[in-house]
Amino acid sequence: MYLILLLPLLLFAYASNNHISVSVHQLPLPKRKKHPSTLSVVHISDLHNKSFGAGQIRLIQQIASLHPDLIAVTGDLVDRAPYRHAVIFLKKASQICPIYVVRGNHESIAGNFKDLQKELAGCDIHLLKNNCEDFQKHGYTYRIAGLDDPAFHGREKKYAPYMKKTLDKMTRRHNHSKADYQILLSHRPELFHLYCRYPFDLVLCGHAHGGQVRPPFTDGLYAPNQGIFPKYTSGAHTKNHTTEIISRGLGNSSFPLRLFNDPEIVHILIKPQILPNGI
Repeated sequence: MYLILLLPLLLFAYASNNHISVSVHQLPLPKRKKHPSTLSVVHISDLHNKSFGAGQIRLIQQIASLHPDLIAVTGDLVDRAPYRHAVIFLKKASQICPIYVVRGNHESIAGNFKDLQKELAGCDIHLLKNNCEDFQKHGYTYRIAGLDDPAFHGREKKYAPYMKKTLDKMTRRHNHSKADYQILLSHRPELFHLYCRYPFDLVLCGHAHGGQVRPPFTDGLYAPNQGIFPKYTSGAHTKNHTTEIISRGLGNSSFPLRLFNDPEIVHILIKPQILPNGI
């Protein structure tokens, strides 16, 4: 009898942790170009070595159906456990398009990221550790910057000053060459007030797990480094010239259950503006 009563709750919990949702965001490219072209970006975060079917088939098929030009991964691919499912995901996803990755705090906790890199040798994966790379499409230059997580540098308790110093150095180093659009990958979303001071058009983050449990009309109950009723857990936030988009993530870590908070793929379409005269 009790099992029958619990069954709907168990099915709901299973669906909340295994059904992959896709959130779509459309953003303008603030440049005048004669030959506009849309950049399709898939944003993945916080896999935590979770499996979505044999060989990650459900996750890979969903990403492939979105026809991305690039995949951005904002940390915590692994957890404290081995990283087999993370490796399978990266190897198969890199056959779809280039992947740009920054490390999260759980890559530091696991302590096995160098081993993971060795297994991925030869894949089209770009690890960004406080540096930038340019991605070209149809005459557009998209500059992709990546902030390494402060957990790797022993500054996690007082990380905001470290992140500011790192951003200062990184932006000074790359301000000599022009880019049509600038994207920052950073694991931690709560520093949006800092990111928006720099010339980034778009910031992609994870880490908050969507607040883990999301009762209706809330942004979640708890997020690391933000505490209860956090502000930055999902969706798009805009300040000044910068939009931050936060992934709710795919997997779980210390608290192994999501509620009202499906695993998420974020799909971003960056569309050049077309002026009325067609230019």
